[in-house]
Amino acid sequence: MIKFENPWLLLLALLIPLYLWWDNRYTADRKLSLPHSRWQELKRLSAGQFPYRHLFPGLRSLIILCLVIAIAQPRWGVQTRDMNNKGVDIVLAVDISGSMLALDFAPENRLGAAISVAKDLVNRRPNDRFALVAFSEYALTQVPITFDHNAMLGSLQQLKVNETASGTAIGLGLAKAVARLKDSKAKSRIVILITDGVNNTGEIDPMSAAEMARQLGIKVYPIGVGSGGVVPFPFYDPIFGTRYISTLIELDMVTLNKIAAATGTGKAALATNSSSLNDVMLQIDKQEKTTFKTQFSYKYSERFMPFLWLAFMLLLLELVLRTYIMPILPE
Repeated sequence: MIKFENPWLLLLALLIPLYLWWDNRYTADRKLSLPHSRWQELKRLSAGQFPYRHLFPGLRSLIILCLVIAIAQPRWGVQTRDMNNKGVDIVLAVDISGSMLALDFAPENRLGAAISVAKDLVNRRPNDRFALVAFSEYALTQVPITFDHNAMLGSLQQLKVNETASGTAIGLGLAKAVARLKDSKAKSRIVILITDGVNNTGEIDPMSAAEMARQLGIKVYPIGVGSGGVVPFPFYDPIFGTRYISTLIELDMVTLNKIAAATGTGKAALATNSSSLNDVMLQIDKQEKTTFKTQFSYKYSERFMPFLWLAFMLLLLELVLRTYIMPILPE
């Protein structure tokens, strides 16, 4: 955006047509009175003056215009967007224990399906901050609270099942997610807890973590993924390679429902396939609306120097033309 500090000075550009009128009248009134014995030669030289007789007034007009623009102090503005902190801070706590390899979400396993819908959620909420916590027998923060959605999407894409894990620490994963939001100033703070198992390890039990969330005013949306019961599960056979064997995997929806009730989100959701998991995420997306205010401002930088340099170059051009290129005739 272009702005002038002193726009009223642009009125000085009206001097240009006045100068051209004066120059034209002055030129027409000039009389060439020089004794010359070769009148035809002088007439020819005078006629040759026509192309550049209007060139110099044009150059001077451009010089005046550049000077007028320069003293009006033009400024180039760069637009910036300021947003207040009224969005939603969301932590995705994702189970990466070995049971997430189950293929009841075919062609993807449970973790792959969870990653897909989580990425869609991030893309749908460009004005919110996100964090990522992954847990199995322990919990790790993969991404702290950030507006950098590209970093969030990249970390989601790199999540892998911890095949060496010996248990699922749901309480520890939830507690880590709550800790990420403890100091947040957002108007709404939520944890989306995605798991397919039963809490069977970790120093913190799920209800203790849920109580921490409740006291801090953090909502927890638990999502149980998997059809429950017997599901296809990959096993590596050194002779025949990977085989899929029907395996019983427990899902503790009772505890997940208690977590949801304790933090004021009603009831935990059960996603038995990719479509239902996506529906659950859409429901959460609709419930947790973002209210934000955007203000546009401009940062200006002075740009009068290019016009001063242009005026100087035009003046130099006129001097060169008059001195070395164009013929000089007596007035």
